Amino acid sequence: MNTLARLLRFVRPYWWGTLVTMVLIFAITILKLGPAWMTKLIIDDAIPKESLTLVGVYLIGMIGVSGSLNLLGAVQLYLEQWVGQRVIFDVRGALYDHLQSQSMSFYDANQTGQLMSRVTNDVSQVQFFLTQGLSRLVTTFITIAANLAVMFWLDWHLTLISLVVVPMILWFQKYSVKVWPLFRKRQELQASLNVVIQENVAGIKLVKAYGREEFEADRFNAVNEEMRSVALQSWRVFGVTGPGQEFATYLSAIIIITVGGLRVMEGHLTIGDLSAFYAYVLTMFAPVRFLVFINQMALNALASGERIFEILDTPLDVMDRPGAVRLEHVSGSVTMENVSFAYGKGAPLLRDISIDVPPGKTLALVGPSGSGKTTLVNLIPRFYDPTTGTVQIDGHDVRDIQVEALRAQMGMVMQETFLFNASIRENIAYGRADASIEEIEAAARAANAHPFISEMPNGYDTEIGERGTRLSGGQRQRLAIARAILVDPRILILDEATSSVDNQTDYLIRQALDSLMEGRTTIVIAHRLSTVQRAHQIAVMEAGRITARGTHAELLRSSPLYAHLADIQFQLATEASASAGPATPVAQR
Repeated sequence: MNTLARLLRFVRPYWWGTLVTMVLIFAITILKLGPAWMTKLIIDDAIPKESLTLVGVYLIGMIGVSGSLNLLGAVQLYLEQWVGQRVIFDVRGALYDHLQSQSMSFYDANQTGQLMSRVTNDVSQVQFFLTQGLSRLVTTFITIAANLAVMFWLDWHLTLISLVVVPMILWFQKYSVKVWPLFRKRQELQASLNVVIQENVAGIKLVKAYGREEFEADRFNAVNEEMRSVALQSWRVFGVTGPGQEFATYLSAIIIITVGGLRVMEGHLTIGDLSAFYAYVLTMFAPVRFLVFINQMALNALASGERIFEILDTPLDVMDRPGAVRLEHVSGSVTMENVSFAYGKGAPLLRDISIDVPPGKTLALVGPSGSGKTTLVNLIPRFYDPTTGTVQIDGHDVRDIQVEALRAQMGMVMQETFLFNASIRENIAYGRADASIEEIEAAARAANAHPFISEMPNGYDTEIGERGTRLSGGQRQRLAIARAILVDPRILILDEATSSVDNQTDYLIRQALDSLMEGRTTIVIAHRLSTVQRAHQIAVMEAGRITARGTHAELLRSSPLYAHLADIQFQLATEASASAGPATPVAQR
């Protein structure tokens, strides 16, 4: 009930539309009483008097009522949908905004397919109930009340007798509640199925490369089979409740005809009264029979609502503090003091990290895989907050700076380049949507991307496909560099790519990175010896700690780990140079 109450709070801004809808439902329900009453008058009044005039009047009245019902029904349906669609728009918007505001810790703990299911499938279930089920529920209660009132007025004895089947109907309604946990389970399985599909589609190349189609099909079929089983269990319940309520309705009709006929013969009722009474009973029990389906919609909506509110109730662990400042311009100094970090209650991934990068200088982070380099740089734009210690920009704790303003001062080029299924121009301008085409071209030229863009069929308006699949790895990376150049950040976070590209492309990427890093505070996760050598300071990381720092020459003498990593990089560079030949620009660097 708490979930339903919370969902109905989204209806509150549209209270007037809801109120008018309720008034229309009431008017429609009252008008629906008319045809049966007109039939009673024709039987009890017009026919005994043999008056065609009265028959015509009553028939015209029935036609007028039918026309009014159609008109009011159309208005009520549109208004009902108008309110429902706006409510769902708000629910979906609130859910999406909350997802956008979550930190990376939230996404580390939740699967993409599960989150997509909350925004799409769960919201759709709530939408179905709010736009159809809720109005039908109100209609049911108003119909029962209105028809019962007329039935009592016609013959209260027969009304009480007709209600003898109500306990049976209530029992079937109570029995239908058994499906509640099944609906919850079905929604969870739907989300799990989305996860399987999303992973399979995203990794289709890997699936095909390793011939794992059958394995993935088995994964899909296992979840699909469980969904089928749960669905059948729920429909077994409805297979009892639906026909059971139909039987109760027909039983009531048989009782009315039998007892009502006796009451007519005894002179307590007229034939017209019995005809109208019978029509009112059927009208009253018709929506009652559909309560099982309304109940199904409600249970689906409640199960989905719970899953939606699980997301909305997840607190934001990275958000603006009260009084957070908005830094419009920064010089770009980055400082960490005694920073440690752990995911939740897990073991620390960073321990007592302290660094100081002056404005415009470059810090290179080196170390074996898993040493904490990526985790460290993710603390600077507040993708995560440190467990202890402080991260500072120009002497300001990043937690005291508005998140939007903080990230506006930063550019990131990560090893795994992400591009959107849009045009080249839109991807470059992603961080600055108001950029002119001249500025976009200038950024592309600086990133050595303009030549290959010019060769594209539609130039900067060329669509590049999902994740930029129509581009090579080197082309995708140069677009990412152009995107960062266009933002003109004061602080640059860079994870050098280790993917294999040809030497010419590698040379162009290096030139683009040199252009990007010029005059900016740069923290780079370095994989190339040339980058490390050009850095103003180098920090060697191992097991979440900085174990050595200094210049290239200093660390060769003082850090065995650094000397070992440098030796590996030197050997790789030598092999690349030998294979490329003396004319290759990379070999000459």
